[in-house]
Amino acid sequence: MNAQTVAPTRVVEHRIERLPIIEHPETHLAELLETLNTFGRQGWQVASADLTHHPAYSPAAQPGVMLPVLLERLAGPIRPVEYRIERMPFQEHPEKHLAELLARLDELAAEGWRVASVDLTHHPAYSPGAQPNLPLPVLLERDL
Repeated sequence: MNAQTVAPTRVVEHRIERLPIIEHPETHLAELLETLNTFGRQGWQVASADLTHHPAYSPAAQPGVMLPVLLERLAGPIRPVEYRIERMPFQEHPEKHLAELLARLDELAAEGWRVASVDLTHHPAYSPGAQPNLPLPVLLERDL
């Protein structure tokens, strides 16, 4: 009879929080960051959060729609984390700036930060014509 090794199962709990940010997230980044850090201290990690503006989530299009954030937490001891939002200083299609983005993310990784969420698809809200001074937000996470 052959003995088989079975890998331990990773037990993860998920939850969706709807944050009361019904305008462009950029206008609420400090509030958003405070809320995410509160979850982070409780061991909840961001699995998905969209910090870019989508017209479908604008107050005019859907009044009262809150910003959804998917959180996850491993079973067992709580691993607290903290969050930071880094604004990448380019407003064109991110594809044109991937080398610059990767270099900056490598610098932040040396300080212990890892990417929790970034949207690299092109959004008209981040085009130079629409909002020339609005950089691309990247949500970063590191262990406390």
